[in-house]
Amino acid sequence: MTERKPYFSPLRVLVGVVILFVLGVGIWWYFESRGTWPRGEALSGALRPVIEGAGTDQSLVARVILENYLETRTDALYWSGVYWGSTFTAATVSAVAGLILKFETIVKNEGVKKDIAAFLSILAALIITISSSGDFQRKWQANRIAAAELEQTGYEFLEKNGADPRAYFATVGQALLRRNLAIVGSGEKRIQVNGGSKSAAPIK
Repeated sequence: MTERKPYFSPLRVLVGVVILFVLGVGIWWYFESRGTWPRGEALSGALRPVIEGAGTDQSLVARVILENYLETRTDALYWSGVYWGSTFTAATVSAVAGLILKFETIVKNEGVKKDIAAFLSILAALIITISSSGDFQRKWQANRIAAAELEQTGYEFLEKNGADPRAYFATVGQALLRRNLAIVGSGEKRIQVNGGSKSAAPIK
């Protein structure tokens, strides 16, 4: 009599784990993608009329502020997705690796369980290593902070009714410089401020 093959074969279990993992990431991505919904519309709406007054310094500065603000917001959203996606993925894979070893009826073969658990553990470690070495968290935070600074600059520009508009170029430049230094993480740098200079705080 031929022995009946178990329904829950190792391959089916692995496929099931992958499906659950992809489903979990999809759910997370859905909620994360809400960040792409209209945001910062208030600042955009307030600056648009100034931008449309082409040929003036106020129009030029308003465009610079808004375009850099939108760029940093988009970059912050991107790096947030990459960082939290990596974190969520690594945590899920690591948890599944531990769970596999506890299965008694679904996966009975001890060798198969250990192989799957080892593979998932290595995958989780690899994801964490890539996320850490790529400084995904620092890139996300640097862009998030820069976007907040540029947003504040935009509202200050509107509050002062665009007075002395070209003075805002320095403020925008400093925000972008701080963002780049934070991303690079290259230690203490010199930042030019109002014709002089001062040391930026060491970036750790």
